[in-house]
Amino acid sequence: MLAKKIFAPLVAILSIAAAGLVSAQAPTSSTPYSAIAVHQLPGQPETFGTIVKSGQNLRLEFEENGRHVIQILLPSVGAMYILDPTARTFVEVLGPAVPATNVEGYVSPCPNQKPSSACQNVGKEVLNGLTVERWALSSDQEGKPLVILWNSERRKALRQDFPNGGNMIMAFVAMEDHGGRPTEHWTIRLSLPNQEVQNGDWWYDPQLRVVVRENLPSGELRRLDNITLGPVDPALFQVPQGWRKTEPQAAAPQRPRGE
Repeated sequence: MLAKKIFAPLVAILSIAAAGLVSAQAPTSSTPYSAIAVHQLPGQPETFGTIVKSGQNLRLEFEENGRHVIQILLPSVGAMYILDPTARTFVEVLGPAVPATNVEGYVSPCPNQKPSSACQNVGKEVLNGLTVERWALSSDQEGKPLVILWNSERRKALRQDFPNGGNMIMAFVAMEDHGGRPTEHWTIRLSLPNQEVQNGDWWYDPQLRVVVRENLPSGELRRLDNITLGPVDPALFQVPQGWRKTEPQAAAPQRPRGE
């Protein structure tokens, strides 16, 4: 439960590459890098964290309720470490290992990346000059599927047609500079029945294969600043010697309203 509590704000602040109306595991850059991760909700001040990426390994640092937190994710061995630098303690959370091929290779938009009768590739077409796959995902709405035009290189749905008649459409605008790096600027247009159209923007770094900025239709903003390329110290992905291991703590049960 502690991992869940810590990971929730972490996702909101730092999981910039995995965001989207249809999510999939973000492709891994072959170039190690570090950056400042910025997150802002509508009407709230910006929050900041740092991200260091090398292959599959990921290190995140951020403040939570005034407390400095470090999180280390090692997908290849199925391990996550949550470090408290003030107390010099850490929590270890173990799960299934994620082979590098699952991150670096082809990924479908299907749940658990497994095509089935409920998630089928039904053809290919060209959209925005890119070859995309048409996928049909079953839904509970009168048997109508969710139709996705999937770009496997970016691991992104460039169009989604919802069973209720709404859609989400991404359109390429131009190559634009982001912190000295060339990025693809895409617009996002979300149309839902009986609602005003919502617009957003998406910037993708083709070298790093990472989304470096998002202005989501909800008004939420995420971006990576001060991106620095180059080798990073392997020690950043290790728990320091002498730190004490502690057990995850269960979240306190919620009390009924009125008590």
